[in-house]
Amino acid sequence: MLFVGLVSLVLLGRVIPAPTTGTTDPVWEPTTGPDLTSTSAPSDNICDEVLFGTGPLNANYGQDIAHRLHSMTVEDIKYYFGVSVTLDNGIPTVNTNLTANAQRVLPDAPVAGYDGAFLTQAMKQLDKVLSNMDDPDWAIVNYSLVEKIAHSFHMSELWARSKSHYDMLAMEPLPEEVCECLTSSQSDVIPALELLALKIKFPGLTSGQDTPPAAPPAASRKGDIGKAYKLYIETDKKGPAGSPRVARSADQIAPGYDIYAAHLPKTPDEYSLSIDVEWNKEYRRHLRNFDFTGTDEDVIRKAREELVDGDEGLEEHLDSEAGWDIWREGFKNMDDFGNYQFAAYMHCKLR
Repeated sequence: MLFVGLVSLVLLGRVIPAPTTGTTDPVWEPTTGPDLTSTSAPSDNICDEVLFGTGPLNANYGQDIAHRLHSMTVEDIKYYFGVSVTLDNGIPTVNTNLTANAQRVLPDAPVAGYDGAFLTQAMKQLDKVLSNMDDPDWAIVNYSLVEKIAHSFHMSELWARSKSHYDMLAMEPLPEEVCECLTSSQSDVIPALELLALKIKFPGLTSGQDTPPAAPPAASRKGDIGKAYKLYIETDKKGPAGSPRVARSADQIAPGYDIYAAHLPKTPDEYSLSIDVEWNKEYRRHLRNFDFTGTDEDVIRKAREELVDGDEGLEEHLDSEAGWDIWREGFKNMDDFGNYQFAAYMHCKLR
């Protein structure tokens, strides 16, 4: 628990009284969320150097953070990070409303509305999924009910694993320049989140194949388990499509960041994913400059031409024990450094 929680929480320039034992969270007070289109931020070249040139992260920080951000809610932030945030909290997420032309990325984590009658997070999350089981336009295209439940629990696992890194950063805060770049509108986080939102809604969109992305009308999609977003993307030995992994190890940590070395893999081999640094660099730059505005039809057309990364989506649906073997190994093999990068982002946003 952050020490500020004992007295008050300072969020986005606003002081919000911390709840005392036995009371409910404070009434939500509006603050200013991030401007997702703003260009007033440090340059990408400067921030690349600050974040992973001489800093503690690596070039995959955008996708790692986006993966862990995309379904976070106000209640999840409170439960896993001990901070009560306002409705205008500045923690961006992917919209679970998948209807045509709905805003794909939200500037603020929404309220989940978990049923308080349930005590455990597991039951609250299960209730949330089952309460939307008849809506084909909720959460993730072409995921079965079992897959949506597995996804919900998987995200909880990632958030729980991020907490130890978050607590460490509370004791040894990151330098201000790192946080400024990491939460800047010019960082990789929002573009990566926008791309993830597209892949969730239109799986296969960036595969480079001639077949259209999977997103038929809801009426025909209901009960149809076809092409879908690949949840455990970080296990791909070639690196997640579109962002080949760039290894970083404890013996490569930048001077002045020795305190964070314990949170890095011991050797590059333990990162185990291939390196294509130049391709990664160019794709990241292109993604930052991509225009995600417009109707679904407009963005689909542009993305199919400009964001090709070979990602064909989910390879195995969770409809058998053999399918679960693949999903389980995918979940278990996700590297912990992604959790550290997400914790760094939450540390910067919430401190």
